[in-house]
Amino acid sequence: MTQRILAPQQVVRGRPFTNPRLYRSDNRALTYMLHDLKCLIDAGRIPIEPHTPVEWDVNGLARRVVVCDIEVLTARQKELCFVGFFGERYLDRPAEPLERANADLVLEFRNYPGILSYSSTELYDGNWANLVIHDLPRAREYWRSSQRHAEAAERLSPQFYQSVRIHNGTIPGGLSGGGDVVIQTTKYWDYRKSRIWRAVRDLTAGNAPDIHANT
Repeated sequence: MTQRILAPQQVVRGRPFTNPRLYRSDNRALTYMLHDLKCLIDAGRIPIEPHTPVEWDVNGLARRVVVCDIEVLTARQKELCFVGFFGERYLDRPAEPLERANADLVLEFRNYPGILSYSSTELYDGNWANLVIHDLPRAREYWRSSQRHAEAAERLSPQFYQSVRIHNGTIPGGLSGGGDVVIQTTKYWDYRKSRIWRAVRDLTAGNAPDIHANT
């Protein structure tokens, strides 16, 4: 399967999910989830059990956090890595298979010690955003080798998503730093046709879109 290389400012005709303007809203969602995680840990009002979901809602929209390794997660000035997931679901299709697969994947984090936390937030358009924080880049590759992860990506995604974009990047200074996420690369999948379209964008080579703009 070929993978197209996108320029930092490129929009692919007929594929609006490749528009670099989406980096602004995606960055806000990722930063919001990171802030939620930090506040949950710093407040100390809720006992945090490893690999046990903490769930609540904000204005009727669901939130979920799973802390896997609080010691590494809160190490001072330790740069962390992240994976951010954004999918455009077929909203008329039942979400139960995705929810079951998601629950199974969270349980598997116990087998991958480099995975430090998992966060998800329900968006106003009915979709969800996910944030997985991990230690070293190779922890992400170990997780990708999971059979359940591969099945969810290869079997379920084409059934329930029109498109998916996944950001990889770093959190300089970790949770004790400034709380910023730095997106380095983005991978895209378009499942709307029988032949899956794929692309990748590298934001480290310069001329990157203004991710932090407010307008």
